[in-house]
Amino acid sequence: MRKPRPIVAASDRKAPAIVLAAGLALHVAGAGATLPPGDLSELSLEELANVDVSAASLLSAGLLDTAASVSAVTPQQWQRRGARRLLDALETQPGVQVLPHTSGNQVLAIRGYARSTSYTGVATSWDGVPLNDLFRSGPQFNLPAINLGALSQMQLIEGPGSALYGSDAFHGLVALRGYEADHDQRELSAAGASNGYYEAALRQSTAVGADARLNVALAANGQPDQDRVAYAVHPITGRPLQSARENNFDAQTASFKLAGEGQGGLSWFGGLYLHHYDADAYQGSGTRLTGGNDVGWLATRFAMTQAGVRRELARGGSVELKGYYWWVDNDLASNLGTGAVPIHRDLWTRQFRTGLQATWRDGIPAWNTAWALSAGQERLGVRSAKAEAVTLAGQALPTTTNPAEGASRGVRNLTLELNSHWGERWALVYGGRLDDYSDFGGHASPRLGLIYHPQPDAALKFLYGQAFRAPSAVEMGGAAGSVLGNPALQPELIDSYELVAQRQTAHYLAQVTLFRTLWHDGISAVLVPPATLTQYRNVGRNDAYGATASLQAQWQGWGLDASASYVRSRNAVTGMDYNIFPATIVNIGISHALSDPACLLTLNQRWQSRVDDIPVGDGLPPHALPRYLRTDVGVERHYSPRLTAYLQLRNLFNRDNRLPSAPSSVGGIPDEHFSLNLRLDYRY
Repeated sequence: MRKPRPIVAASDRKAPAIVLAAGLALHVAGAGATLPPGDLSELSLEELANVDVSAASLLSAGLLDTAASVSAVTPQQWQRRGARRLLDALETQPGVQVLPHTSGNQVLAIRGYARSTSYTGVATSWDGVPLNDLFRSGPQFNLPAINLGALSQMQLIEGPGSALYGSDAFHGLVALRGYEADHDQRELSAAGASNGYYEAALRQSTAVGADARLNVALAANGQPDQDRVAYAVHPITGRPLQSARENNFDAQTASFKLAGEGQGGLSWFGGLYLHHYDADAYQGSGTRLTGGNDVGWLATRFAMTQAGVRRELARGGSVELKGYYWWVDNDLASNLGTGAVPIHRDLWTRQFRTGLQATWRDGIPAWNTAWALSAGQERLGVRSAKAEAVTLAGQALPTTTNPAEGASRGVRNLTLELNSHWGERWALVYGGRLDDYSDFGGHASPRLGLIYHPQPDAALKFLYGQAFRAPSAVEMGGAAGSVLGNPALQPELIDSYELVAQRQTAHYLAQVTLFRTLWHDGISAVLVPPATLTQYRNVGRNDAYGATASLQAQWQGWGLDASASYVRSRNAVTGMDYNIFPATIVNIGISHALSDPACLLTLNQRWQSRVDDIPVGDGLPPHALPRYLRTDVGVERHYSPRLTAYLQLRNLFNRDNRLPSAPSSVGGIPDEHFSLNLRLDYRY
């Protein structure tokens, strides 16, 4: 097979010169600027180690004490790396891969198992509210590109999380924290790039009376038509494949959060969250389904509200009650070319999720044990699911109703977490969650973590957890003419075993993790007689093993932020590897404060071993992609305590990097070519 021709883009051999010129301009322009609070040359590792990792526990715990592989990413970190879309902020975490998916979506694969349905199995929450839907069970797929400018933090759990979050926290969890501050502040940020990318955000925190605070964030980003043309060769027929893609998107996110305190240890909170996203002419549903005209579109509208109260108990501990509701409209459009007449199809869905959760936190001092008990009830539903289609010549076809329309699911849950200490060195975290589903019954998810502190700044951990994923409405209901329904479908299960070593000192924070996962009763599509239809059944078995490592360090004006992973995952039934997840990924970030300590230069390098363009066993033969190698350079300049500028040069050497395509777009998906991005942050 011939190698895919590169995406049409202007080559830029002047990138190194641009780096030097831009860095010099930022440095000279800010000569004499006063150093803002917090020396850029010495980022606080103590702050990184003590950062809130509440997503990993119902109880308060630091990084060395939590029984999970969890990391927290701050706005300062993703701004320095030049992250643009939501999952860009996580792409340097060890053992994860951000994959492009249908119609401009991004999905997250954790510790292997990358495949066409990688939009499932990773739970997502926004200020504690679960965002996974019933129709696809995929929030990154259904609710993409929440703006980073509206967030204060992201937390990532790698490994099972069902003992805390129930279904969908199968491979991991992404927890989003909406913007908030504990003091009055106003921030404006704006950015523009050489390829037309833009972003803007307004964040404001204001005291309301003596005991309340309002936090508001408004953010938008997007890019105009990129006029990209993707070339490949059909692996069976040998004919050329060409898809003209605009890769145009616009996204807007808003959050309004009000919180306050009353008498007698009472506090309260509430919030309104809005999101809108449009993507035009990205990659579509893959070469096999589109017949080569591989283009897709997406539109999403989302609204969520939540409110709650919390009371601190006189003897210690607390009681909290909260409720939430959200709805989402989604239009996923793509070209389909498998039938007699190629068509353009729009799949419209409207869904909702509502819930009520109560949590009681307390302790048993005589046993050196803290505990938390949480109980809740939820309802998920698909109000509408319809497909509209037209031929490429413009002839309208009859509207069809997806069998998942009207699907509804009730869930009751009970979660118990205990944290017991023996002396100063040993701790045991244990508990689990019971879920009772209206459509297939109950399930129990256990959790165990044994933690040993050989010294106060180090930890050795053995972690075990079991997670499950309930089948989605599409998997149970099927699709007319192509997929048979299976109302007897049961959850798929995964068991995870981890050994973790961590060390935190004044100059570095290091972590090494060994893991093994066993996935059984996997939900897989199988052919049924007369071999023209498929049906989802619990027949899959998979396993994975590997190691991840991360190191953050500073010394005399130098900084290092590095991560690496080795992951092997396979289908235990067929013996075939999951071939679109790299066996090896290495990320290295180096920073150095220049002669003026208010100016920081950063260099980020990403390398990953060879992978194939499409998943094996998806109807077309896969082929190896060129090795991925990307270099980004950044300059951060503080002109005053109020004004900060960031300059990023992405893909400095303009390499034609390709990413694997989970929905099987032959030749892979071209990564971004060289671009220059300038960002300004102003506090007033």
